[in-house]
Amino acid sequence: MTFRNVTIGDNNNQAGNQVGRQFWDSFFEAEVRQPLLQGAGTQFNRIAGPGSQPGQLNGVLLARTRTDINLVDFEKSVRDLVAEVENAYWDLYYAYRDLEAKIDIRDIAAETLKKRESRDDTSVGDKAQALEQLHRFQSEVVDALNGRAIDGTRTNNGSAAGTFRGSGGLRLAERKLRLMIGYPINDGRLIRPSDSPSTVPIVFDWQQASGDAVRNREELKRQRWVIKQAELELIANKNFLMPQLDLIGRYRARGFGDQLLSNSSGASFFDDDLQEVHAGVEYTLPVGFRRAHAAVRNSELSLVRANEILREQERFVTLGLSNAVNETKRAYENMNLQQLRLDAIVTQLKALEEREARGNTPELDVLLETHRRLLDARLRFHQAQIEYTLSLRNVHFEKGTLLAYNQVFLSESTTEAKALLDASERRYFQDASVQTASTDPIIAR
Repeated sequence: MTFRNVTIGDNNNQAGNQVGRQFWDSFFEAEVRQPLLQGAGTQFNRIAGPGSQPGQLNGVLLARTRTDINLVDFEKSVRDLVAEVENAYWDLYYAYRDLEAKIDIRDIAAETLKKRESRDDTSVGDKAQALEQLHRFQSEVVDALNGRAIDGTRTNNGSAAGTFRGSGGLRLAERKLRLMIGYPINDGRLIRPSDSPSTVPIVFDWQQASGDAVRNREELKRQRWVIKQAELELIANKNFLMPQLDLIGRYRARGFGDQLLSNSSGASFFDDDLQEVHAGVEYTLPVGFRRAHAAVRNSELSLVRANEILREQERFVTLGLSNAVNETKRAYENMNLQQLRLDAIVTQLKALEEREARGNTPELDVLLETHRRLLDARLRFHQAQIEYTLSLRNVHFEKGTLLAYNQVFLSESTTEAKALLDASERRYFQDASVQTASTDPIIAR
């Protein structure tokens, strides 16, 4: 349905002007057009929208589909943020354990040096060797406290959710966590993690996990909406392959005269003498439908491409999930082995200390090497704990359940009551007419 109000003024002295030098022509027009072929049907109009052309569609169904794509993009961004916050948290946790271990081993090295210096039979070389190790551990304490500006654990550094990199540096890791959670970078306080890594063995069911990944992974959900958009565009563009056959009804009230508002054009506007009524059929047949065929071909190629992208994305998601599940097994076994290694080195160090207490001084090289291996064992044990915890997180990331795993939930705002009432009324009339008229298949709700 179209309404028009047109006013034309003409002021010229051409010889062919039969109505005088100046005249005004005003008319109001109302037109009703009902497409019978091209542009007909509720489905097409919900997809294509008003004023649509081949390849230029802006209907409500496409708008809703694009909104759904944007919502999935937002969900993916929130997921990545949660993963980055968790990466920063465990980097900070490791930084604390790293600093504590290096402080402890530095104190042990200082005590060893003190004991050696108190002995008369200790050579200058042995004292220098013990002193060198003390300076070495003190240097590592300084690095562990302040850190260096290098990459820590982050997303897509080997795995989608992030593979652990124990770079150390307490203050650097703490500032990174503050940045991720929106805290002031420096406020005179230090954040200290309260949760410890998980050490409970967890086994995932592969069939359930792979099903969750295909169903819930954000990249796959987004691509499925892209496919839905391509399907809608193909349906609408195929409609343009039909000729245009419209029923037209038009009413026109005209005003004509040499003046616009006085007893001339404006006055005759309401007279019955200049009214027009038109009813008819308009048929348009483009030669070859080249534009429509090009739009349909482009939509078909876009749909095929979108389906192929989805297929490859599913393969990559399955690969990532398989790697994540295997990583949980490796990390758990390695964590237990590192615990056994740490216990063995602690036992060895206690034996050396007991031997020294009995007056049988062990070789300095053996003692210093034990200190170094103790530090390495402690750090690798803490690293293995965090790797196992992050491997569990990574499985949920690959499954598409990371937000629920971290108790983060997203929801749209509630629909207005008036909109729900309108939808209910429209559905009622559609159901009432389905027995007497054919309806288009429902594409989306």
